[in-house]
Amino acid sequence: MCNDGTFKQKEQRLREYEMISNRHMEKDDTQLAYRDMNSRFLNAERKHLEKQEGVDLNKVREAHEMRKLQIEAAWHAKTTNVVKGLKQRAPKKNSEKSAEYYAAYSLKDLEAFLKNSDRGGNSDEYNAVATDLELYNRVMDSADAKEGMGLLKRLKESCDEYLRTRKNPVSSKGKVRKAIITQLSRKVETELAQQRDDYVKMQKNTLETMREEKSSENVTEAFKANYNLVYQNMTGNIDLSPEEMQTLDSNMEEVLQELKKQEVDKNQSKSLSSKFFNALGWAKNDPRIVNDNDFYGKEMKSSPHKKLCYHSIGPLDQYDENGKVIGKAKDAIPQAKQLGGFAKEGKGIYYGIGRIGKGVYTAARNDDPKAKDEEAKHNSWSYGTDKGSVMFTMLLNEHARITTEADMNKVVEDLQKKYPKVYTFIRSNEVGRFRDYLTMLASLVGYNTIIGEGVEHVDYISTSDRKALTMLDTLEMRTEDDDELYTNEISLTELKEEEEKGVKKES
Repeated sequence: MCNDGTFKQKEQRLREYEMISNRHMEKDDTQLAYRDMNSRFLNAERKHLEKQEGVDLNKVREAHEMRKLQIEAAWHAKTTNVVKGLKQRAPKKNSEKSAEYYAAYSLKDLEAFLKNSDRGGNSDEYNAVATDLELYNRVMDSADAKEGMGLLKRLKESCDEYLRTRKNPVSSKGKVRKAIITQLSRKVETELAQQRDDYVKMQKNTLETMREEKSSENVTEAFKANYNLVYQNMTGNIDLSPEEMQTLDSNMEEVLQELKKQEVDKNQSKSLSSKFFNALGWAKNDPRIVNDNDFYGKEMKSSPHKKLCYHSIGPLDQYDENGKVIGKAKDAIPQAKQLGGFAKEGKGIYYGIGRIGKGVYTAARNDDPKAKDEEAKHNSWSYGTDKGSVMFTMLLNEHARITTEADMNKVVEDLQKKYPKVYTFIRSNEVGRFRDYLTMLASLVGYNTIIGEGVEHVDYISTSDRKALTMLDTLEMRTEDDDELYTNEISLTELKEEEEKGVKKES
């Protein structure tokens, strides 16, 4: 979990991890226990709830305790046979009470050992280790690899706290637990050191390669490596000296200068945002397209945002040979195909301008109890008033990394202070009357979605990674100008099939 930020952000990220975990849960897995058993999260939740009116903290605590006991019982039951099998390949020369006994076991093996240890109820410090390890093991099979370092760092902190409070255990089980966590701490420390070296070496090596040959591939790899190191430093996972940060700032600026020269897809804008997110890989990630039942069922249930998001596209202007506007295209289907990720001209997103950074803009109801989805839908239609305009209905899914426009103000301030050259380059090369550069800055601390205040009862949302979006298969298309009540339904899946058939015929 992120160590900084508001409780709302921590809870948001946890829900995202829970959704990832649930989607990839195996038959014998228990539910992710972090929410009910991790002291870091529980302390943040308690401080948050203390400020809320009408919250019975005792009931909240009792509910967590009840689920804790249920989860611990499930841990013991489901890992007994697993641990028996693991012990069959245990070293003969070492005792279970020694850290060396567990040296050959993986992090997933050590998770099983921790969950199987039963003392009639675990301490907060013990469960912090177990749940941090479970979280890392469960989500890293499908989460972005760069997120792993932060999770490992939180795990190391929990290991250190447990060992600090259990220096001389008396009971046999206490000694076994200390041995497991001692070995776990060693493994995590080694892995953190290795990952730090890997990030630093990759940044240096790809920069040298780019300087030797400024090919598109080399520029992209150098960009990713420099981006990753900035990200790990900005999120507190890798400490850099002032001199190292100054060098990284200059190197990243050099890479961005080369990135600015890169080509984009035929139907993308030639903005820095397009080139930035193309190189990062986000621009060509596919959205998830689902039918009505899945959309309003499991996708709505698992969404960290749980609000319908609307996006409208109007038909493009058509021009004569002199560049004069002579009318409109008959519809916005070509742009719908592009946003869906299957246009033959290229998979890249068209990054639209906006107040909270270039991206895919949607409108959703805000947190006002009086706000309604219909208000957000009406607002979105105002961006597609012509006949032939299309409207997408979407949800943010478990891949959304969400921040707010207000919280981004501190991020911008930190970036400007730590990486002034990177900040200045990004801001000065995405010029407009809006903060078009904001989604790029957000990405440097891991966010792909920004929620900002729109109009009454409506939030505006900008998403820079299509993977964070689940799209309803059914599109709406206006059949009359300026009247959103008259629409036809179009299937994204059918459009995709038609596009794929057309590409095959051409080839």
